Amino acid sequence: MDDLIRILYNFKFTVFGVTLDSGNLVGSVQQLTNFSNVQNINIWSIGMTVNNVIIPIALSLLILFFMINLIKKSMEVERISWERVVMAFVSFLLLKYFIQNGYSFLSSIMNIVNDIFVSVTNVLSNGNSNIDIAETLIKAVPSGFVDKIMTYGLYLILFIPFMTTIVQILTQIFLRIVKLILCFAFAPIPIALAADDEGRGKAIQFFLFAASVGLEAVIIYIATNVYAIGLAGLSSTVSSTNAISTIVAMLFLNGMYLAVIQYGSQFAEKLTGGH
Repeated sequence: MDDLIRILYNFKFTVFGVTLDSGNLVGSVQQLTNFSNVQNINIWSIGMTVNNVIIPIALSLLILFFMINLIKKSMEVERISWERVVMAFVSFLLLKYFIQNGYSFLSSIMNIVNDIFVSVTNVLSNGNSNIDIAETLIKAVPSGFVDKIMTYGLYLILFIPFMTTIVQILTQIFLRIVKLILCFAFAPIPIALAADDEGRGKAIQFFLFAASVGLEAVIIYIATNVYAIGLAGLSSTVSSTNAISTIVAMLFLNGMYLAVIQYGSQFAEKLTGGH
């Protein structure tokens, strides 16, 4: 039965070129949150491919909004001046440059945010990365025959809700990667909207939102460290607790881990002002 518990509660698989290992949860999450590593994921190229398709559309929108904005300025006869017209054309050229190089511009923002992430990971590095969930559960199995059978039965019953929570946690982490890809893919459009006076605020909000997606990595990593510390503490005290208490504690840690990650996006958006 011990081998069955190890099979059920230990997982290691590779998806999108990233290896996820329950025995090295902190390392697996760090691989998914470090921007330098994220760029090596095999689906990352989708962002650049779509970005190249969006650029001509964004340039067309830029011309459209520029003409509309220029017409608005020309209708304000008492306020029109050569300086305003020249500034409008300078703004047009700058926006055109940023549309064509929006991918690199957004990469620069993400690299700055990633420096914060790297600094946090260096400070929070701990020895709790190699936590074996299955072994922790096996240690909690009582010695009595009947109690042992009941405990293994409980582990089998609770396997589905336990792994459901783990899948939800990993899904949230991968969702952030998808959001990053979408930000890079469609970055030229909000830049084009900035050609209109009313659209500049939306463009700024977009880049603040992109920065908040980058900051989510820091929150996810902090949550992962808290989870690892919790599991390490549980593993060290498992001999003094019963199996039911151990599995309840694990479900609690999983639920808290998921809740913090889900809240992370909201907190990051509030922190940057992007929404």
